[in-house]
Amino acid sequence: MHWYASYRTGGYTVMHVFKGRELAIAAACEFLDRAPRDALEVGPMLGEREGELLDEHDLQRIRGGTAGSANRSGASPAPETSSSLQSPRSGRR
Repeated sequence: MHWYASYRTGGYTVMHVFKGRELAIAAACEFLDRAPRDALEVGPMLGEREGELLDEHDLQRIRGGTAGSANRSGASPAPETSSSLQSPRSGRR
């Protein structure tokens, strides 16, 4: 299943699409060190999102390896996106 990592920066929403959850999480953790940006989020492209969306706080816990964090095994340090989209901020996601 494809997953996305998205964030807002400079009036734009940027979305990267990955071939799996672990790749999206690894990329989003890399985005944590980039500034300025806000509203960092990771989630599945299709299907039920309830309980699946990860926000910046979730990603910081994962990166820090705290108890209850998601498993990052198999995540590459510099994942490649299968696509990348930029669109002007429209108030919608």
